[in-house]
Amino acid sequence: MTMKKSPDATSMQLSMRRPSSVSSPRSALVALSLTLAALALGGAPAPSRAQPPAPTLERLLAGFASMTGMSARFVEDKQIALLARPVRSEGELYFTPPGRLMRRVTSPAASAALIEGDTLTFVGNGRREEIPISSNAVVGGFVSSFRHVLAGDRVALERAFTLRFEALGGQRWRLRLQPRDTDLQRFLTEMELVGDGARVETMVMREASGDVTTTTFSEVDTTRRFTDRESRELFRL
Repeated sequence: MTMKKSPDATSMQLSMRRPSSVSSPRSALVALSLTLAALALGGAPAPSRAQPPAPTLERLLAGFASMTGMSARFVEDKQIALLARPVRSEGELYFTPPGRLMRRVTSPAASAALIEGDTLTFVGNGRREEIPISSNAVVGGFVSSFRHVLAGDRVALERAFTLRFEALGGQRWRLRLQPRDTDLQRFLTEMELVGDGARVETMVMREASGDVTTTTFSEVDTTRRFTDRESRELFRL
């Protein structure tokens, strides 16, 4: 299948339905954006008091602007409507402010996607592609909204999504995000995050197609500082 350089919302949705891990640069772009959103909303450092207050969205966002960097591992299970079993992929994530994010899939097939500036660079399936994020108004706006979140800007987040935050007892919480934009609604129905304190544990993305992707995070470090050597090696394609 030959990839077009200026995908519309329909072609983006079709690429997400392929039964593989990150099988196209456009699906990689959406996955990167959603993952950044999830880890952003859980990026605040844990309170140091013996009895921390109940979690709120404000506290989850409060420490994000001062985040020095992030690394994490992930396991992603994508339940495709036409398949009996979910497709699983595993990999690593790396982030440095103000907006450079690497998503490296290590299993079942190696691939990597890097967001830097306005460009998505994808390497996988024997090819390398560079796509301007702004070439798709829906996805470009989606990525831009979460770059505002990097500054702890709740107003920008609420321009893109309806937020429903729920305290689950103790330090556990759930946050549901539903897109406001009608074009994005044709692709994404809801994103649900569940966490404990400052840590996001799972992210569930429900697509309008009926596909459901569940991502579980581990070894999350939101105080990561990368040396020059690490930056060259970890963000290299």
